[in-house]
Amino acid sequence: MRVAIIGGIGSGKSEVLKIAKEKGFFCLSADEINANLLVSPSYIAKIASAFPTVVKDGAVDKKALASIVFSDDEQLETLNAIAHPEIAKVINECAEPLVAAELPIVLESVIGGFDEILFVSTPYRTRIKRLKGRGLDESQAKARMRAQVKPSELKKIATYTVDNSGSLDDLRVNAGKIFDEILAKCADSKDKCAKTT
Repeated sequence: MRVAIIGGIGSGKSEVLKIAKEKGFFCLSADEINANLLVSPSYIAKIASAFPTVVKDGAVDKKALASIVFSDDEQLETLNAIAHPEIAKVINECAEPLVAAELPIVLESVIGGFDEILFVSTPYRTRIKRLKGRGLDESQAKARMRAQVKPSELKKIATYTVDNSGSLDDLRVNAGKIFDEILAKCADSKDKCAKTT
């Protein structure tokens, strides 16, 4: 059983992923995968080739890279063309029987491989507030949100939607119920819970 957790930046996907872990899922985060890639020499070389000004002394200046890609759609597409296949490869190669993956972006090459897609629905102003709490100003927060797929489009592809407009306790209850339902489905369909070979 493979569950994708999708939603815009600042929606609370990481908290939902923690709940999935408590329910017994092996958890993957596209952001964590990307962070690991950013210290891989072969990946850094690809970034240096496309964005030579952001690599200094063999390391990627993430702030400099962000300032470039979130202000230019073509540059963002260039970065995505490098990053997405690498992230997708890690996710696709995971053969655990229960997998939950947090995806800040909808990877076309992996989304079809999930049994369920859980959309985290969070009010716009709440997301802005959270991003400002991470050190972004409002214009930076809005730029990152604009660079992502609209929540209305994400909701269309979801098989479940969890409301994250309330407290963390509310989210834990709401998401917990969804994962319990997914696990019940899994129990009824043992082939989806079998470890792939």
